[in-house]
Amino acid sequence: MGFIVNQYKKNLVQRYNKDVGIPYYSFKDFEGLKQEAHTFKNSKSTEIHYYFYYNDGFKKDKIILFCPGIGPGHTSYLREIEILAKHGYKVLTLDYTGCGESGGESLASLNMPTFDIIELLNLLKLKEEIVVMGHSLGGYTSLNLANIREDIMKAVILSGFVSIKTLMKASLHSSFITSRILKYEKKVAPEYFGVDNIEFLKTTNKKLFVIQSDDDTLVPYKVALKFAEDAHNPNVKTFRVTGRKHNPNYTDAAVKYMSETFSNYYKLIKEKTIKTDEDKINYFKDISIEKLTEQDMKMFEEIFKFIDE
Repeated sequence: MGFIVNQYKKNLVQRYNKDVGIPYYSFKDFEGLKQEAHTFKNSKSTEIHYYFYYNDGFKKDKIILFCPGIGPGHTSYLREIEILAKHGYKVLTLDYTGCGESGGESLASLNMPTFDIIELLNLLKLKEEIVVMGHSLGGYTSLNLANIREDIMKAVILSGFVSIKTLMKASLHSSFITSRILKYEKKVAPEYFGVDNIEFLKTTNKKLFVIQSDDDTLVPYKVALKFAEDAHNPNVKTFRVTGRKHNPNYTDAAVKYMSETFSNYYKLIKEKTIKTDEDKINYFKDISIEKLTEQDMKMFEEIFKFIDE
């Protein structure tokens, strides 16, 4: 079990810091966007950084809890957060254990985000209606939260898998390796290991909006959107797109530009053409962050309609 678990920890539930070369937005890049930054210590004594974003005149009765995907924290999603804030929502988000500005040697478990967010919600005791929205690992986390929390009645799930088991089986094609990883996950984060999102999709009376591109290779369609489609639950709305890979809310042009940019970047790193931090920064000097993160506003119109109905 040691080798398999060590590889899993090294390659997936590792520590996620920002790559010095990759450009990230700041809230200061968006006119009118306000940020409130806070910290708390979870019950594992890890310092978690969380944030509120909003524009003046935001709606007081609703808050969007945005769950980032796997990676170096919420700033990877500031373009999406800014669009939500511009529409009038107050947005709550965070960096998970082992990610971005938060403490922790590693993410440790794919259920750690669920753990961190539930502890944060227990601390904040929000009075507003909470609508949860997340991408990838954050989509899975959003589904968990809708399943577990009575105060969450609506969720938007972008490219989110339904369970760790289904994701591992589809990605690894090995029952033996999957069983070892699941044993590790159960040991590290037992609180939420047994959550059954497949049955939840079939029976829930909560409102869910599940969105995915059917050519997603990171989270295969069959372990995500297909379960929502097959649930045949009138409370579960689905939206399937094609050609957007792992980012269904991006424009086609952004998906293409991002794929070309990062494929070449990691190729040059592998070839050791890019070696230093300075090399990384220079590579992205002429890369447009606006083009990399351009959002499909028609998709967001559907998301707004769902949230507001």
